[in-house]
Amino acid sequence: MSNKMITKAEGNVLTLERLFDAPRELVFKVFSEAEHLKHWWGPRGWTLTVCNVDFRPGGVWHYCMKCIDEKQVDFFGFESWGKAVYEEIVEPEKVILVDYFSDADGNEAEGMPPRLG
Repeated sequence: MSNKMITKAEGNVLTLERLFDAPRELVFKVFSEAEHLKHWWGPRGWTLTVCNVDFRPGGVWHYCMKCIDEKQVDFFGFESWGKAVYEEIVEPEKVILVDYFSDADGNEAEGMPPRLG
């Protein structure tokens, strides 16, 4: 099994799909617990400095990614806040959430579209 990302774009909908050679329960766990999310969420060279997870339908995941890679000159030291609201959780099958750009207080950024995940 490859770890290849499958990307589909239809109109203004972007779908990213990836299969992992790992037990389903483990993949679900690393997406649902702050302890694990801190180790893998975000692009390379960025780290989660804040990661608060209320993992339940209607719950919120509020996080801050910070660029720690000096080679990313324009972004080095930059912080990007996000807020996700969990819509549906079916353990260990799926997690549906809506992800927003936010500020440090969790207020959604105006004018920025949400992302369904």
